[in-house]
Amino acid sequence: MSRLYKHTIAFLTALFLTTGLWGQGEPSGVSKWNVTLQGGAGYVPRTFTWRDDLMSTYVYPTGGVRVGYQTTETDSPYAAVYGFPVFGVGLGWEGVSTLRYEGNSRLGNLVELYGFVERNLLRYKRFSLDLDFDLGVACNGQVYDPESNPKNLNFASHAVIYVGGGVTAALAVTDRLEAGVAARFSHYSAGRLAYPNGGLNDPSAVLSLRYRPLAAPRRDRSRPLPENPSRFFYELYAGGGVHRCAMEWMATGSTTPWPIWSFGGSANFRYRPHLSTGLAVDMNYASGGFMDCLEESERACYGDADVDAHGPYKPFSGGVGVIQHLHYGNFSAFAVVGAYVYRRYGAREQRGKLYQRVGLKYVVPGSTGLFVALDCKAHRFSRAAMMEITFGIRR
Repeated sequence: MSRLYKHTIAFLTALFLTTGLWGQGEPSGVSKWNVTLQGGAGYVPRTFTWRDDLMSTYVYPTGGVRVGYQTTETDSPYAAVYGFPVFGVGLGWEGVSTLRYEGNSRLGNLVELYGFVERNLLRYKRFSLDLDFDLGVACNGQVYDPESNPKNLNFASHAVIYVGGGVTAALAVTDRLEAGVAARFSHYSAGRLAYPNGGLNDPSAVLSLRYRPLAAPRRDRSRPLPENPSRFFYELYAGGGVHRCAMEWMATGSTTPWPIWSFGGSANFRYRPHLSTGLAVDMNYASGGFMDCLEESERACYGDADVDAHGPYKPFSGGVGVIQHLHYGNFSAFAVVGAYVYRRYGAREQRGKLYQRVGLKYVVPGSTGLFVALDCKAHRFSRAAMMEITFGIRR
């Protein structure tokens, strides 16, 4: 048995032995804390033809552990609105290095550290159906190298972003022990912080075992819901991110971290304490060096006639979209689907009129609406353009 496996077993054993302490401070016989062990199999879809040149098998083992906290009406008025979700942290492992690879190129194992939120969809006696969402970072063991790992077009960075989710059907074997089976989906990407950026989009089947040191707390749905804040609010923001140009990589085999500045705003209507919808204006400004690099790269790849037909190249772009917020106290998850009104980025770099932004915001308490946000901007619902951090004000 390897040292890694021995240390893992020792850690999980210690975790279970100490869970009895988690009930301290709760009513007698009740604990909001739980720990879940997971194990299963993931699958690498044969999405791109070049993956047939990289690997000849596609199923790999997975494992993980989660520590969750069951919210009740005593935690936040928003807990009842969202059906008393479970919040927690998790540690996962994807054994993609166990696949059979062709030649010397390969993918490395992925280890992810993430936060998660879980919501019950259905409960009948001892049976339950739950939906969960994960967000965090992952460490990737093998990266692209033009000499030693040229066919690994999935990852060019050891650090990547992890987004996951799934549906779990569970049966409470006892008041403290719950067994489940889940269908899950995982996405790994550098968010254009590195290139190539093929990433992974893998479904998996997972078995789970959840343990509570004491019985789960009762959740009182009769408590009053949070008051709805002001119906209308607006936001203004500014910030930026880094973009790696696919055309530059095709032309030269390397990329430059080009800065892209972001600014805009939105007007929103909050029709529920936890829901708001509005119209957003999003604008970007790329450095002049990026536009020159893009034009030179497309000329090298496609010729002068093709580039001249789609020019000129301009650093400013702007669009209008619909924004949706999910509010939980000072936190908000948001998504924007928009269309460019003005954009001159050449013929092939991020083609298409539609753009998307998905991220999280946090309003600083006592700051009269100052917030910080982290989001990923993408095109065609599949191609990351950049990770951006923004600062703004909500009124």
